[in-house]
Amino acid sequence: MSTKIKLYTSSLCLLLLGSVAMGQTTLEMTTRNFVGNPAVGPITNPIGPISFERDANNNNQFSTATGNNAINVTMSLNNQQFTGLTYSNISTGLAFGGAPTTAVDVNFPAVQKVDPNDTYNLLGSFSAAVGGPTNDMFTSNPSSPATVQGGTGIIAGNFASPANGSNGAVGMFTAAQVLFDRPGGPAVHNSATRYYYGDLVITFSRFVANPVIHVAGLGGSYRYFPVGGTNINDPAQWQSTFFSTEFDVTPAFPITRMSGNQFFNVSGNSITNSATTPNGASVSTVGGLFQDLGAASGSFRINGTVKVVTLRIFLRGSNASQFPWSTVQANVNGGNRNPFTGDIWWVSASTEPAQLITLPSTGLNLNAALNGNDVVLNWKTLTEINSNHFEIERSTDGRNFTSISSRNAAGNSVSEITYNMIDPGMNVPAYYYRVKLVDNDNRYSYSNVAMVRKAGSIKDVRVFPNPAASQLNLEFSNAKGNYMVTLYNQAGQEVLSQRANITFGVQYVTVNRNALSKGSYLVRVRSTDNGEVLFTEKVMFQ
Repeated sequence: MSTKIKLYTSSLCLLLLGSVAMGQTTLEMTTRNFVGNPAVGPITNPIGPISFERDANNNNQFSTATGNNAINVTMSLNNQQFTGLTYSNISTGLAFGGAPTTAVDVNFPAVQKVDPNDTYNLLGSFSAAVGGPTNDMFTSNPSSPATVQGGTGIIAGNFASPANGSNGAVGMFTAAQVLFDRPGGPAVHNSATRYYYGDLVITFSRFVANPVIHVAGLGGSYRYFPVGGTNINDPAQWQSTFFSTEFDVTPAFPITRMSGNQFFNVSGNSITNSATTPNGASVSTVGGLFQDLGAASGSFRINGTVKVVTLRIFLRGSNASQFPWSTVQANVNGGNRNPFTGDIWWVSASTEPAQLITLPSTGLNLNAALNGNDVVLNWKTLTEINSNHFEIERSTDGRNFTSISSRNAAGNSVSEITYNMIDPGMNVPAYYYRVKLVDNDNRYSYSNVAMVRKAGSIKDVRVFPNPAASQLNLEFSNAKGNYMVTLYNQAGQEVLSQRANITFGVQYVTVNRNALSKGSYLVRVRSTDNGEVLFTEKVMFQ
């Protein structure tokens, strides 16, 4: 997006967000809603919580979202694939708020570092940058119609909008340099190969139906003027490389491209950049030394009910590049080179109040597990006041639910009550369930959404999230039996253990962190029936 050109070029990425002009209320991440003070990067600590604000008439006149409209979001980085890096200011391939450094002093050509950048920022703070996205590339309301490019808008005015009249976003940095400096030499640099970097996990404080995610600036370049060049103002004498951040969206709900520029592509669950030369500008930058158009910017809707959205992040090169990812220091004049390459991009989110699913004050909570081909559903309430009945709803896509059964409710209760039912004969890969509690006056509220997927034929255990904050979840598939789940510290000492009795085809076990300090641990799952060690994996508490 915004492309910086001195005697080098490192294409950066910006995001413009705001509201639609359709007369419908939206809830958006604005520039004044960060809880606490945002840090400067590059960092890997979770960002947030960031409160959504209410735009009553979609005119960028924001007010605090309270009551049933209150919601916030936290963003964190998981499953980092490039760790322990020795660059001066960055140790991982993904970071919040990092920016490539400006050209280093000619006397220190070997310096590798990354300049800090705000992790959450007023988008107008980049007003001086050229090539940033335009308002109509974005659509804030999930009920708006999808368009090829001209979205319904997201930020009033221009990049210099005031703090109370524009949207904010979380800054991301994908370090391209590591693909050049990796052991064994530079990674393959072409348009067909993507390298997995890790996950950006977006966690809403409530379940949300059909949220809209906004991204901008997917794409960047790095240029250097080679030693022996004769005319630094001749673009043909510069050497260029191009790359773009892309990602896959999980869970695998259908997603819809709402709006975006010509390079913003949605295919299946992937967000990609279709530019031949991915670059930093979302709009034309004709008039400078280079034409840096080639960044993908736009909005997409997740067609399902979610609380956690994960973007699996990749970096892809370009066949049009003249060298891979970066270049060795000996080939360039140190004073003309930015020594650290990467792609800066931005991400934000919005929804509308009607899409927030209320978690009732009764503490309605649903669990689902697979037993053979039957789904066992259990839900409980902490209290009930004038409750009438439950409607059990099922979906195959997480969006469109159908009532499959009903149960009478207790009516009034001040103690915990558990309900259950069996949904027989599961014949699809995955089911989504929710429970609707209807009161005597026909008011209603929903439980959380619980998902069940069919087990395979091989015993399997997986652990998530990793890293974790307060608890680990273990998913047992096709592994009925009795197990001991044990955590060991880095010295090999046992620090936590608990038993797990697995009676269903797919069953989940929660391991609470309790008083364990942050750091790395080894989790082991051992059968107490036959002594078999079924699973071991390194996990981390943040």
